[in-house]
Amino acid sequence: MPSALGKSQTSTVTLKLDTTYRDRLKSLAVIKKRTAHYLMKEAIERYLQAEEAQQTILSSVDDSVAHFETTGLHITLNEVQAWAKEVKINRNAQLPACHT
Repeated sequence: MPSALGKSQTSTVTLKLDTTYRDRLKSLAVIKKRTAHYLMKEAIERYLQAEEAQQTILSSVDDSVAHFETTGLHITLNEVQAWAKEVKINRNAQLPACHT
């Protein structure tokens, strides 16, 4: 959470790395003209973004399944495939309506 000065609060975390990883990290840091610390923070940020995006998708899938189980509304794979082909020709093609 950013402080009054606009900087985020930080805390130290200790991470034990295999020496092979550490050597690879040092080499990459030199090549990229960055610190190993910067590369580790960047890697963690990318990992968190990817995992959070995956969790958002999984949550959406769960919601969709629950909606289907409640309502029975759906679109078949063939309908989606036909719509996808139509979108290639007409970008404004309407997605087929859900049905039971």
